[in-house]
Amino acid sequence: MKKASLLFILFLGFLMNAQAISGTILSKEENQPVPYAKIGIGNQNTGTIADENGNFKIDLTNVNPKTNLKIEVGGFEKYTIPVAQFLKQTSHKILLTQKVSNIEEVKIIPGKFVKKNWGINTKTKKIQIGHNPSKESEDRSKEIAMLFKTNKKTKIEKININISSFESDKPVFIRFTIYDKNLNPILSEDLHDEITSDKIIDNTYSFNVSKNNIWMKDNFYVGIQLLSNFNGRFYMSGALMGNKTIYRNYLGEWKNVPMVSPAINLDVKVQK
Repeated sequence: MKKASLLFILFLGFLMNAQAISGTILSKEENQPVPYAKIGIGNQNTGTIADENGNFKIDLTNVNPKTNLKIEVGGFEKYTIPVAQFLKQTSHKILLTQKVSNIEEVKIIPGKFVKKNWGINTKTKKIQIGHNPSKESEDRSKEIAMLFKTNKKTKIEKININISSFESDKPVFIRFTIYDKNLNPILSEDLHDEITSDKIIDNTYSFNVSKNNIWMKDNFYVGIQLLSNFNGRFYMSGALMGNKTIYRNYLGEWKNVPMVSPAINLDVKVQK
């Protein structure tokens, strides 16, 4: 009986310490689900990603209650709450406030802009960077961002990824985020697409963003993140000592990708 009582106490203690919290993320103005938000503890590799209905579950068991839980998604203001306060709440329905953005209208005058391609264009299979879900358990947590330098007015037309190996049992959902030079997201919403084999032509997947009216006047980053679980592999060609490339898990600290840059390149229009 004493052993049974001891086991019960230990089990009860485990339940009391377990802090796996489920919640939902909604837009404050429309009370509609906000899909695929990034949820994490500031500068730590702890977090999760909301699903297509804004639902999430995060394990805060070993998280310091004095730290902050943060939520980021394109088109909405960043949300921050102390972990201790978050744990005390009886409801974990989080309302995000939409950003107010004034997009400057830019008219392209013929002869004033030239078409260029920036970034890494290699299609080698000798250097690769990417994901294999069967070997890596945190694929959906990792975001990669590449630096592009400019001091002229620039419009992003296409985001291209040279893919050395692609195999999947379903479409692979991908997120694109455009950051300024200080790694602040600048778009009114994140960009999403599904990668399938038929969209990869001559080992290149291209995402046309010309209608999104993305204009830059200073250095910026293009971030990519795979959002769906799948059976297969997704590998990009890579180059040694290419454009500066960084990565993070969830909302953790950005870190440099050592030596290798993925084959991400942009079709742009640049002011002469």
